[in-house]
Amino acid sequence: MEKVKSIRVANNQAELDKIVEFVEATGIEWNFNAKLSGEINLMLEELFVNTVSYGYPDQSEGSVEIKLSAGGGELAIEFSDDGEEFNPLSIAAADTELDIMHRKIGGLGMHLIRQISDSVEYKRNGNFNTLIIRKKIN
Repeated sequence: MEKVKSIRVANNQAELDKIVEFVEATGIEWNFNAKLSGEINLMLEELFVNTVSYGYPDQSEGSVEIKLSAGGGELAIEFSDDGEEFNPLSIAAADTELDIMHRKIGGLGMHLIRQISDSVEYKRNGNFNTLIIRKKIN
């Protein structure tokens, strides 16, 4: 049976603590190990900070919704925001072989998400950007 939990927060950096608490509480309830909860928090922090920093250039009020679904040995993380249209998968993969002084700025967050997850997809629904991250779990 699939389990589902969601949270909606304002597009404000101060809301990050609510996301962390949501992931921790869900992880305890759903028996996630510490590594999995940490990976989820890392991915969501990257997405949330970038969305708040760049998705609302006019500093308009908006919201972010995060939905966690688990079932059939898979975790799905849906991250939706009502910021400007942006597909983070369009970012070129970060070249982690280059010396840090010669790397382009940006792209490491999505690189990290791609490394941790099994698949990532983007879709635009009306005024919402939605990133769906899937990860196999036990």
